[in-house]
Parts: sequence; C-alpha cells; structure tokens
Amino acid sequence: MFTSTERIKPDAQSIPLYLENLLSHKYQIPTFQRDVVWEKENVKKLWDSIYKFYPLGSILIWKTNTKLESHREIGGIKFADNFYSNEYQYILDGQQRTTSLLASIHGGKIANNENFNPTLYIDLTIELTDATDDTSYPKRFLFWDEIDDREGQIKANTGRKKRYEDKLIVSLLDIIKKYGEIEKIFIRVLMESTIILTYNN
Repeated sequence: MFTSTERIKPDAQSIPLYLENLLSHKYQIPTFQRDVVWEKENVKKLWDSIYKFYPLGSILIWKTNTKLESHREIGGIKFADNFYSNEYQYILDGQQRTTSLLASIHGGKIANNENFNPTLYIDLTIELTDATDDTSYPKRFLFWDEIDDREGQIKANTGRKKRYEDKLIVSLLDIIKKYGEIEKIFIRVLMESTIILTYNN
C-alpha cells in the first residue's frame, strides 16, 4: 500500500517543456473537466505573474494505465485521440492555466469567440517599476486586436503597430524561438518560471 507521500510527487518543469510535453501527447485533459472560460484580463494577469516570478500554483497530474475519453482539442489546437500507451497522464487540476499558456504562445481558437486570436504579445518598451506594479501589465501584454491599427483606421493602436513593426512588440512564441535576438531579461523569466506538477499514482 502506498502512503500519500509516495503517491504524490512534485516535479518542477519549465513552461516551454511542459507545453512541449502536452503537444507531444504526454498529458491529456479528460472530457469530464469543465469547459475553459477564456478571459483576456486573466490571461494577462497570469503572464504578469510569470513575468514577476510569482508562484503559479501546481497542476495536478493523474498517472494511470486507464485510457479515458479526452479532449480532442485544447484552445483550438487539435490533438489525436487514437494513440495508446502503457501509461496515461491526465490533467485533473490546471486546465484553465494550461489552455491559457498553450493558446497565448501557440495561438489557436477560443470557443464561442472564433474571430479572436489568443496569441499574446509583449511590449518590450513597457517598464516594470517594481514587484508591486499592478498597473503596467495591460499595456505590456497585448492581443493582436490591441496592436493592429488596420492601416491607420484605429488611431489608438497606431503607436503599438509602429513598435510591432520595429520589433519592440513581439509574440511570446518569438521570444521562445528567437531568444538570442530578443530582450534577454524576459527570456530568463520565461525559461526559469516553473509549474509544479503533482502526480497522483
């Protein structure tokens, strides 16, 4: 018989590695989980916490040899459901954060908001005054509809569109892929931020 300390094992992973494992089918989200509610403000706050090295909480993973019905797509990114394994790992708690992280980096589609692009961008010109700065994140983290000026039609976005063209506003995926070319401080923050995975065998 297992004790609770033997059954529950915390493990720290970088966010890019966690998402890479998700994309390679290492983790599944069972269909009995409730649907994700995508709120732009909450996604920005999540990334503001990562930016500030705040704890993100843990994600509970259940390891089992039982194959459950799982979601075929997460944040609009499609997953094959016809693979078989000796062990399955299901995300029992942390689906909202997982979907937010995945879609804000890799794009996708959000249910009931098909025209919205969930890819998140960061404005490298917005400074963080200190760890208690809770006002700058809405300007630092931007969705495309907050950048696109539609060829000058949306005057409020003109400055941001210019900064985007000057590569001062970049996508989170560009930061991961081109970290030699982009603000090194944010790379360090992203790569060193971890999620605690708790396994329940």
